Amino acid sequence: MTHDDHDDHVPDSSPIIAFDDLMFACTNLCELLEIENDALVSHDAETVKILTENKVALARLYEQAMEPLVKSPELAETLEPEQREQLMEIGLKLKELTRINALRLEAEMESYQRVMDILADRAKQRTVSATTYGRAGTFDDGGATSASLAFNKSL
Repeated sequence: MTHDDHDDHVPDSSPIIAFDDLMFACTNLCELLEIENDALVSHDAETVKILTENKVALARLYEQAMEPLVKSPELAETLEPEQREQLMEIGLKLKELTRINALRLEAEMESYQRVMDILADRAKQRTVSATTYGRAGTFDDGGATSASLAFNKSL
């Protein structure tokens, strides 16, 4: 075995940027966040729920593709100028959509909490009067009892 043959079979261990994976993850995350943000505005919890699995998978792919660049920022210099520009552009778009998404998710959770608090307060204030027959065969109000109310809504 010659020295040249051996070098052909040894994988290069230096980190590389998976540009195509990174662009795929960023582009698809942007599209998904646009849909989710619209769903949050219209209080469409079912759509948000459906998107969750894809969102997690794309976030993992993004994280894996970004790992070499995070560990060695100088790797950005190995990209073509056009690739760096594309990556910067999609990265800024993703950052803005993520910011909007976080604000809308927080607002949605706060609105659900407010509704639950209002319903709980109303339930505490509400009394139910039950009229029954007493021992003497007359009407007996039996005292007022509190009504119970349960509310469970997941985002």
